Amino acid sequence: MESNTEKLFSVGEFAKKAGVTIRTLRYYDKIGLLVPTDYSELGYRLYSKQDFAKLQKILTLKFIGLSLEEIGDIMKYDINDKDFKKSLYIQKQIIEEKIRHMFTVVKAIDETIHMVNEEDTLNWNKFINIINVLSMDKKWVEQYKNASNLRARINLHEKFSSNKQGWMQWCFQQLNLKDKDTVLELGCGDATFWVKNLKYIPKDLGIVLTDYSQGMLKDAKNNLENKAGKFKFKVVNAENIPYEDNKFDIVIANHMLYHVDNVDKALSEIKRVLKPEGRFYASTVGESHMKEMRQMISEIDENILKNESFYLTKKFQLENGKDILSKFFDNIKLKRYEDSLKLTKATPLVDYIFSMPGNIKQEFNEEKLGKLYEYINKSINDFGKIYITKDTGLYISEKDSNKGRK
Repeated sequence: MESNTEKLFSVGEFAKKAGVTIRTLRYYDKIGLLVPTDYSELGYRLYSKQDFAKLQKILTLKFIGLSLEEIGDIMKYDINDKDFKKSLYIQKQIIEEKIRHMFTVVKAIDETIHMVNEEDTLNWNKFINIINVLSMDKKWVEQYKNASNLRARINLHEKFSSNKQGWMQWCFQQLNLKDKDTVLELGCGDATFWVKNLKYIPKDLGIVLTDYSQGMLKDAKNNLENKAGKFKFKVVNAENIPYEDNKFDIVIANHMLYHVDNVDKALSEIKRVLKPEGRFYASTVGESHMKEMRQMISEIDENILKNESFYLTKKFQLENGKDILSKFFDNIKLKRYEDSLKLTKATPLVDYIFSMPGNIKQEFNEEKLGKLYEYINKSINDFGKIYITKDTGLYISEKDSNKGRK
């Protein structure tokens, strides 16, 4: 029924104001891309003002070339009133990137036309350059999807964790930062860690945020907005850190070491750039982390658990982390973060599963997805919620100048 405090629009009114067809709205509803806010007593679709924001984003992402399936993935994660301004900013940034890319394509074609006019034979190597330029288009689309996936994973923990202090705040407290400390973070992602703790950052702290993804660094700058002046940003591969020896008081690797190809090489580089007696903070998860989620998936199809996403963290976990770190660092301590998830809705967990690295969504056909929802909803109906174990911790290590020498 229509709310007394908010005007709702019929499908016809909404379609007319938005400039789309009723057929389009019905199709978007059918595939779950834009579900009406409410229904009338007779079962007719009703849309709210917020639905205009959702539709605008759908049409923008469609305009820049994303498929409806890709848009559906993104829409699940980052459309809400709080993120509206940020969403518009990201859309603007993507369209500007698209414009720059189109100019690059036009330039490549013009150069090829000039080559054909000036030369008797076609230089195929130059011609192939057009294909390479066209392929660049996929990179920023993938970066945007990765950022949305990261947001889905963060949102699940923020909304349903039993520890209300929050991982970001707890982890920041363990750093024990002091004025004039120099800090390097490897794999900063979208800088949510720093956004959550801005008011606690010492005044004269020197912070360098790095990530392997240029797209993630752009998101980090955007999220920090007018506070970005406190930070420096740089694309960095943790296995080849482009800074001199003994530069940083603190290096942070928050849930990222298990993504590195050669963990030992990364740790050697981290030790090199740390000052004598500098501290290295490396967070990770344990073997029991989200074990109930894996059990649910195994009930649907245990072969899905062969996806790399489900064993990726074994490269650096709470169980083997100390042995790995001890080759390079001294005085290693592990602090565990006590927490769990208590889920009362199925969709956030499904979104989390699909947001994990490795394109897990392709492992689920319609039948398997239906079974997954059925399994989760039955557990919620039977027990009121789903309990999921979280096994997370932070290793704190100190640099020993004599350890790890070859």
